[in-house]
Amino acid sequence: MNEEEKIPDQARENRMLRLFLTGGLLFCFCIGLVFLYFHPPGSTRFLPPCLFYRLTGLYCAGCGSTRALYTALHGDFAGALRCNLLLFPLLLLIALFLWRPRLLQHTRLLLWIVFFIVLYWVLRNLPFHPFLLLAPH
Repeated sequence: MNEEEKIPDQARENRMLRLFLTGGLLFCFCIGLVFLYFHPPGSTRFLPPCLFYRLTGLYCAGCGSTRALYTALHGDFAGALRCNLLLFPLLLLIALFLWRPRLLQHTRLLLWIVFFIVLYWVLRNLPFHPFLLLAPH
């Protein structure tokens, strides 16, 4: 087999590996959602509270995400947004990155995403209106 015939085989193997890994991640995520559907946050030791919040008393960017997923799974989407407003846009962004992995090569895009996450993190800890609405409820 010469070099020209190996390239399509390698490309096919890489595609299959990516597909397998993405499918595995999706399967694990679905299993986690099924577990979360039947176990409300705070009722099991498998869903511990946020360590950052316990140590500092401040909300991290992810605080309320578990409760947001739990309430969304039970049909309360407004309640889910009250728990963590940033969660669902980030889940859509992760799905986009899984669909188009080359987007991860754009450094400016990744820096903007990090900037918005840090900004959200800071704003949700400000103790006055309207930023109090960003704190998990």
